[in-house]
Amino acid sequence: MNRTQIIKEDFRGWPNTYRLSNGLVEARVVSDIGPRIMDFHPVGGSNVLYVRDTEAGGSGESQWVQRGGWRLWIAPEQTETTYVPDNVPCTATIENDATLHVTGQPQAAAGIQKTIEVTLPPGEARLHLVARVKNISAHPLTYAAWSLPVLRPGGRAFVPLDVGSLTAFDATRRLFLWSYTSFADPRYRFGDRLIQIDHSAVKPASPGQAGRRDDESKIGVDSAQGWAAYLLEGTLFLKRFAHDAAGHYPDGGATIEVYSSHEFLELEDLGPLTTITPGGEIVLQEDWWLFNGASVPPAEAEAIAVLNGYLKRTE
Repeated sequence: MNRTQIIKEDFRGWPNTYRLSNGLVEARVVSDIGPRIMDFHPVGGSNVLYVRDTEAGGSGESQWVQRGGWRLWIAPEQTETTYVPDNVPCTATIENDATLHVTGQPQAAAGIQKTIEVTLPPGEARLHLVARVKNISAHPLTYAAWSLPVLRPGGRAFVPLDVGSLTAFDATRRLFLWSYTSFADPRYRFGDRLIQIDHSAVKPASPGQAGRRDDESKIGVDSAQGWAAYLLEGTLFLKRFAHDAAGHYPDGGATIEVYSSHEFLELEDLGPLTTITPGGEIVLQEDWWLFNGASVPPAEAEAIAVLNGYLKRTE
């Protein structure tokens, strides 16, 4: 197949799911809830996104539901705005042979409406995503668009660290640790230019824990490089996104954040905080790539060399 097809089908109990396929990769976008992307895989391979079995196919819940997959959120993270439930049907339109347009229902509590455009370009193992957050309120709102793919357990995540001029007094770089994060956690390998998160080192939480469990951890960085990656069972998931050098980013300046528990890993990126006038919108664009037969050595220099090779293939 050298063109993209979009077919409506049932997926995991969501009857109004759209499968996009170009012969190299496939994606499934559900419209019974969301907007959410619940599947992304190489043809003949496995879904790199995690779907929580007990919540698959559900809809209509009164509270926000994790489910897994990919979701579009807004920062700063606040219960009343970020966690508005997305459990109701969306409007889906096939824009052309390769693009699906999905609009969620208005979220009055946050004053926004979310829209995504998902494209599988023919002949490329790539998904192009355009996410929009529109201000539907009567007053300005300040938010950042926040992209959260939830990935299956057992892989290794890679997050780049910037290195500035060694002679510049202000060439600093920031690492952010959430309160439930430990430097000694064996999942982390902190290098000079790369952070590796080995999900296979995450142990299950002790039985009976409530609230924050001891398997949970989260870090962030202020990287300007505009990429992050996850290696799972020989498939490399690589995503690229824009960085605004003049932008003010959430959580003290984080552009990439990684949350992990024993159940899954979230490889998150954020746009800058932006004041949106009524009727205006913020836009976050990114590209997802899948590479089969991938192997990344654990040593930092060798890992960076391999990852740079994949990055060159996405330019």
